[in-house]
Amino acid sequence: MKLLSACCGHIGVDTGLLEGGGIRGELRRVPSMCFVIEHPEGLVVWDTSMHPCVCTDPIGYWGKLATTVTVPDYEESETLLARLEQAGIEASRIRFIINSHLHNDHCGMNRFFPKATVLARRSEYEHATGLMDTGKHGYVRDDFFGDGQSLELIEYDDSFDVFGDGALVLISTVGHTPGHQSLQVTFPSGRRFVMTGDALYTAGQLAARKPPGLTFDKKEAQASADRLADLGEEGATILIHHEPSLWETRPAVTLLWEEGAAGAA
Repeated sequence: MKLLSACCGHIGVDTGLLEGGGIRGELRRVPSMCFVIEHPEGLVVWDTSMHPCVCTDPIGYWGKLATTVTVPDYEESETLLARLEQAGIEASRIRFIINSHLHNDHCGMNRFFPKATVLARRSEYEHATGLMDTGKHGYVRDDFFGDGQSLELIEYDDSFDVFGDGALVLISTVGHTPGHQSLQVTFPSGRRFVMTGDALYTAGQLAARKPPGLTFDKKEAQASADRLADLGEEGATILIHHEPSLWETRPAVTLLWEEGAAGAA
């Protein structure tokens, strides 16, 4: 098994969305992270970052959000396909695409893996399709809806074991969105990593057990922050997608862990 991270561009996000307290008109540059897990049953991509159209016409693709609270800084050399090529991974080898949630900076390249199955949580998918044409909520129709994708909807209350062996387990971390989920990757040695999506935005939130600023349900978001903090205290390495300090000193594509290899995240 292997776990790789890939930085697929950056976004200037209003600090009010990150920390709470309303829109402040002050942007913080944060990375847009994706992950690849090599498992004996196949390759899994966790989150796919932004659609390539965002490189050339962000306002046309995202709408006014791209000029105010989420301003992308994204080049074609930074797309997930480009990062996979840099890592020597053919897109046709990907078996599953799984998203923490369906906001436009987490699922923008889902449709670029036509041989993969998009494994989507039903509660998130139904919520997203209900808002995908409003232009206000960060859900973009062409990211996750329409032809060219093999879609399998799943639902669960607490957790979902992707391969049935405990290696890749989806964990319910609702609150940021109604169907938000995190992914725990456990290696045979017991080494664990948890990718948080947007259930947390910052290392400070993890330390303080504080939910992100942007939430659909604040009570549920608090419970999810507590759950992730508990996992960290139990020994899991918590990987926060938009926390610059975790990624700014790493190469754009990084092997975080390979079972039996010396190294750590």
